[in-house]
Amino acid sequence: AAGRPLTRIIHRVRCEADQLPQIGTQNNQALVLTRVGPVNQPLPSRPGAGMLSAPAPAGRIVFRRCNRHSGKTAVIELFPDIFYVPGENNSSFPYCACLYLRGRRQRVLIDAGMGSGRLAPLKRQGIDALLLTHSHVDHHLTKRDLPGVPIWCHQTEAPFMGDQALYLEATGIARSGFDVFERLFSIDDLFDVAVSRTLIDGDTIDLGGLTLVAIHTPGHTPGHLAFFIPEYKLLFAGDIDLTPFGPFYGHDFADIEAFIASIRKLKALGARVVATGHGGPFTDEIGRRFDDYERVIYERDARLLAHLSRPHRLEDLEGRNLIYPVYPDPAPLIRWFELVTIHKHLDRLERRGKVRREGSGWVRS
Repeated sequence: AAGRPLTRIIHRVRCEADQLPQIGTQNNQALVLTRVGPVNQPLPSRPGAGMLSAPAPAGRIVFRRCNRHSGKTAVIELFPDIFYVPGENNSSFPYCACLYLRGRRQRVLIDAGMGSGRLAPLKRQGIDALLLTHSHVDHHLTKRDLPGVPIWCHQTEAPFMGDQALYLEATGIARSGFDVFERLFSIDDLFDVAVSRTLIDGDTIDLGGLTLVAIHTPGHTPGHLAFFIPEYKLLFAGDIDLTPFGPFYGHDFADIEAFIASIRKLKALGARVVATGHGGPFTDEIGRRFDDYERVIYERDARLLAHLSRPHRLEDLEGRNLIYPVYPDPAPLIRWFELVTIHKHLDRLERRGKVRREGSGWVRS
């Protein structure tokens, strides 16, 4: 069945969102973390090693959908005791989709930006640790509803979690002139994020019947993490989100080349199911989806080059919809992100000899 497209079959089961399938009583054992080194190759599964049930046959993925109200998805059970939780606002900013894993030993939540209403049933099940893919506020917006839950993230990302000034400087929002928190948020404790443990690439967490592997995937942010569950070849890719818009790197601390490497790294895992913070879950043509996502970067290169038949300063390219087809609210901030993105592409194209400096602008070579 290698390489065969998977057919996504949704089995609708009506149930209350707070009535997730039950398992035995949890205990208070500490999470078991093992260092296994860099993850650069597809991860092997562990047949029979504590699986809760056999994976779905090749070519057939069955998701169990638990609905709070008809037509409003609250939880999607991807595999036994692995739940995808779409965020409010269709998992769009300032919310995101999250993943809940209920191992026999411990229960973990990956990201906490789904909104309070969608977090509530998971809290009733129990959450022993919160693992954050990265520091963007839409991925920990609902963290305030989890007081006392230990927080893990990549060691590079940890400094941005609890320091608002550092976060605003590193993202470039501080120099944008846009008061993002005055305009978008009224949450005093948004950066009250105390990281209790840091992760590195290849860290493996034994949840009891489920294995969670941390994969460092920089580019979107310096310490962005994805997580792989080898028993089911399930990948939670965070904000490598496989959406048609393509990769977002409109913050100062983002990096296009690192993003490309991370896309390829995740594609090489050969996942059968990919869920992300803003799209999915995906089960068909996963390799093509990663390729299409990466291709958006090169399409942006080409679009920018087409505008540089004569010299343009950076400010001359503002508001040309070179990255965003339209500017959603708040438009001034989105236009700023577009300008940061264009500047990164100009630097990239200059390094490749595709554009050159001429006066205070750039022109196609």
